[in-house]
Amino acid sequence: MSIESMNQVRLAPHPTTRSKAVASSSLAAGSIVLSAPALSTTLLQSEKGRRCDACHRLESVSVKLLRCAGCAAYWYCGKPCQKKQWRAHHKKICKHYGQYTHSPTFLDLRPEEQIDAIMLSHLLAEAYPDNDPDTLPENNTAFSVFLDLQKHTPPTPNNPPVCPPPENPALAKQATELYLRFGNNNFIVHSHLYPYAHGIFPLASRTFNHSCVPNAVVKYIIRPSEPVCMQVVALREIQEGEEIVIPYLDPALSYAARRDALQTNYGFICSCALCVHEESTSSVSSVPERSSDECTALDMTLRKFALGDGHEIRSLPSGAEHFKSMPSELRSVWHESFLPALSEKFSSAAHEHRYQEGLFFGLTQLALYVTVYPPNYPQIGMHLLEMAKVAWDAWIVTENDKTSGIARVRVKLREDAFKYLGLASQILGIYGHEGDDDGPLQEIQVLGHFLRMG
Repeated sequence: MSIESMNQVRLAPHPTTRSKAVASSSLAAGSIVLSAPALSTTLLQSEKGRRCDACHRLESVSVKLLRCAGCAAYWYCGKPCQKKQWRAHHKKICKHYGQYTHSPTFLDLRPEEQIDAIMLSHLLAEAYPDNDPDTLPENNTAFSVFLDLQKHTPPTPNNPPVCPPPENPALAKQATELYLRFGNNNFIVHSHLYPYAHGIFPLASRTFNHSCVPNAVVKYIIRPSEPVCMQVVALREIQEGEEIVIPYLDPALSYAARRDALQTNYGFICSCALCVHEESTSSVSSVPERSSDECTALDMTLRKFALGDGHEIRSLPSGAEHFKSMPSELRSVWHESFLPALSEKFSSAAHEHRYQEGLFFGLTQLALYVTVYPPNYPQIGMHLLEMAKVAWDAWIVTENDKTSGIARVRVKLREDAFKYLGLASQILGIYGHEGDDDGPLQEIQVLGHFLRMG
């Protein structure tokens, strides 16, 4: 797919970047703005042997992975994937791979640098199969779009080692040219929002600018014997001529973390509404202890602001910049430690069967999510699904409880579970199916069935 063949979006001039993507016509929430296969991908080390290295399918009862007999380091779901990847790049890499990954140069790299090194090896082998550095890709191909991307010089400009090492100095130079482009055009591929690989999607890199207040997000489609496909999904209605922007990183990261990551990895400073707001907000040097009365009061104030009530969801914000109206007494929630501590409290309470405590912290986390993220952001839906599960678990374990007043508590738990599940279904329905089979949408159906049966 080329830029010229896109129907939902077109490129237009932008005052500070190379260009911007604007909607060619009005788009409804959930619309697929762009669908494009990966140019190259590399699994995280933790996923090796669990997924097909070519199409990323998980091993299962019906999917048995075959291990490459040559390097014993690549796995495939069948002969079609093995043959495709052999022709693409593995033929050149296979017999050198073991020595390469055990070399001191490779082992000295950080884990993310090792992923980059393997990705660069894949790209170089595929781009120059005959080791001819003068070979030029055909126009309107993924490689031609990739080579048209702007270069970015990383803090450490030396490109990582390549497998096998280029014998031709001109080919080594081409390896550097490739690396300078994919270093800042490298997406984290995820299934159900859990990262499992890195991938290069040139058309998306060339088309979409970043915003921490996006109106679209990416998801990944896994199909047997095909390269993983990126889809860009509209989060809300987008008007004709409106710029379509995606997040290059998690908007819920602290402002300092986002600023540093964008400047280091992409070479720019974000000036979106969220970054401008956080930069202008008085810096917070500390937050109340999570177990303190002061922090509990902060939680309640945040919930009232974001959800309309301190104890339940009355409404969710309908606008994408709700944070602009946040009262000054909530400044502490912007501290870099607030969300991680809150998330840990919710997770640990739920896993340790302290369900009511988990729901308390989960509601505060939801309030922060709907303040930071724009409406229909998938992380909001995933969190609501987790809260529905916790409310369901709390309802189940109190089935034989004879404590006075427990009947009213159980009625409220079931009502809350339905409410959380309904909101999760609405949000994740816009995001749509993605990643591996049996994902969140299937979980919503199953939990909804149990709730109705109860």
